[in-house]
Amino acid sequence: MLKALGVVMIFFGVVLQYFGPSVRWLFMKTIVSITAFIATLAFFFKLNWLALFDPTEPDENKSTFLAFFSCLCALMVLIMVHWAMKKFLRFGPAFIGCAAGLWFSLYLISAINGIGGMGASQLPAQGGASYDIVGPMWAGIIQFMLTIVGGLVGYQYSYVFVLLIQTFISAYLIVRGSTLIINLGFPNELVLIQSVSTETNGLVKLPLMFYLYSIVILGIWGGSFYHQFTNQTGEDPNDFKGFDDDGY
Repeated sequence: MLKALGVVMIFFGVVLQYFGPSVRWLFMKTIVSITAFIATLAFFFKLNWLALFDPTEPDENKSTFLAFFSCLCALMVLIMVHWAMKKFLRFGPAFIGCAAGLWFSLYLISAINGIGGMGASQLPAQGGASYDIVGPMWAGIIQFMLTIVGGLVGYQYSYVFVLLIQTFISAYLIVRGSTLIINLGFPNELVLIQSVSTETNGLVKLPLMFYLYSIVILGIWGGSFYHQFTNQTGEDPNDFKGFDDDGY
């Protein structure tokens, strides 16, 4: 099952790599909609309102009403986001910029703590002797700051930022899809998110291959962005400031 999902992810990554620039407005609407929907569900998941869909939760924590209400709220947020994108062209890039800033901050903090935890004791009983380089409080501050910076960059430089996001997602899908087929050491995203929000005392160890995978993602991302950016600079230089009135 995971291998099939990996193949699908690689396929969509390659398709996005080649056809992304020609459908960038459709891409932005799609990714903003998915992000808004998932972010809303993630919020209610943290509140444990989606326990109905978690087989590990006891029956007393499961509520059909709360699960239905959570999904309904996610759909309402989706509709509101679509309305905002029609009214304000820069809303989409700004919104996805906030999400991208938060996402990058999670990986940045995890990588820093992973490097710092290489010398920590493997025994939980001795874990208290060391602390994460970036603790939960500073992690929250960094996440907030990068979220704001991402939103401002997305608002101010809409076209370039959407191109950056499109090429990054393409590179991520290709590399992450390959790890579902043969995983040499890429951790689960939920593990990374959990390690950022709690003090692990240096006990979370990121495999060396995680950093190699990250370098490969950055390499594919940088190369594809440079190629697509240089291929389109002759079309309309004004597009590289922001979206025009036609939504491009």
